[in-house]
Amino acid sequence: MSEISKKELIDLLGKLVSYNTVNIPTEDVKAPKDCPEFIVKHLQEKGIDAKLFEDEGYYSVYGKVGEGKFNLLLMAHFDVVPVSDSWDTDPFEMVIKDEKTAYGRGVIDNKNNVTSIMTILPEIKKLDLGDKMTVCFELSGDEEIGGIHSAGNYLKKFDRMPDAVMNLDGAGEVIISRRRNAMGATLRIPKKKAKAKGIIEEKKFTSVQYGRHTAYQHRGADVHCMIKASVVSSWEYYKVIDCQGKFIKGNVVPDECTLTAIIPSEDKNAKEHEYDAGLTSLFENLRYLVNTQFPTEFSTYGITIGSNMLFDRGEFWELGLDIRAMSQNYKEIENALRSMCDELFGEKQYELIFKPGQGMVNTAKDSMLISTVLEVSKELGLPSQIVEMGGASDSRYFSREGIPTFDFGPDGGGVHANNEWLNLDSFHKITQFYLTVVKRILEKV
Repeated sequence: MSEISKKELIDLLGKLVSYNTVNIPTEDVKAPKDCPEFIVKHLQEKGIDAKLFEDEGYYSVYGKVGEGKFNLLLMAHFDVVPVSDSWDTDPFEMVIKDEKTAYGRGVIDNKNNVTSIMTILPEIKKLDLGDKMTVCFELSGDEEIGGIHSAGNYLKKFDRMPDAVMNLDGAGEVIISRRRNAMGATLRIPKKKAKAKGIIEEKKFTSVQYGRHTAYQHRGADVHCMIKASVVSSWEYYKVIDCQGKFIKGNVVPDECTLTAIIPSEDKNAKEHEYDAGLTSLFENLRYLVNTQFPTEFSTYGITIGSNMLFDRGEFWELGLDIRAMSQNYKEIENALRSMCDELFGEKQYELIFKPGQGMVNTAKDSMLISTVLEVSKELGLPSQIVEMGGASDSRYFSREGIPTFDFGPDGGGVHANNEWLNLDSFHKITQFYLTVVKRILEKV
């Protein structure tokens, strides 16, 4: 481990965490360029030719070391998801507890891996790459909102696609060779006034899930507040007037939501009140909508449909759906959603806008890249497991083209949730692991 200074590694991560790099497209919030400018300056001071790239107000950092034939890409992202008000510490100030665990937004997703790449690039420059290999790097500033402005512009930056991709965007020290496609849909239900007799009450529903990333929902164990609200309101015949919730982002499960509803009652004190028949219909049927099925390739996670955003748009309610599946057959998926909506809400009684994804990740286990990573993992005493993970990543921009990729990351948790954390010993060890993998690939090419 002599090549990597643990203290310098942790100090650099702390600096990155201090930058607020949140993007919120629905509020036209874009991360400023101060963080990527810091990254460029830091790398240039280390002798690395790093460049700043801008596309529609989104920034990324890129560059390369060497001029060899085989192009290996190191990739990570510095943008982060928004924060809620439930953190125990300031999310943009890294806090270390017990000398081994760091807390802060981005410590595991994914400023830790940006730090690792920044740290090993000067070491890679010392290697004899010759005419064998070029090591490219892409540090993205919009992965959490799709990556189209950063990784999606790869050809504009490098003029050619890589031969293999190390996408350092994972956790758990496991080799991630598969990820489902991440798609989306917007459902609009018109408002409709109606009246019912009963008592007006507010009912709060809370999500129960380890972390808040929608891709990691586990049926039978996790509770999504919107689905719980749907089940209860349907069984109890609520007439829904309004819904408010802690809606953060399309792929983030809201912590809670609150229904204002008429609870039907024949009590003599009960009065007639006005409610929204459109919103009521939405909550009556949401529990079915998220169970829409369609054919997919094998996936350990199956299909996940997350109802994570709900907006009052004046004349209609707008529900945002996050859809994960091991499929790129967009027409088939859209047709299944429309058929379900026809059944639940009636033909022409809704508007559905389907958004295709950027592809799925599915790299063969016997590829040179995966076999090399597995080999080094065993040598360094890591778990040496090849797995599928639930969330999407920028690997999809390359995997969909048939380019071998893998995702990886150290031990940590709280991805997209409160009190995001990172195991610092693992962080140090995995940074060395990345450098060893690069060296081993150089030997093989």
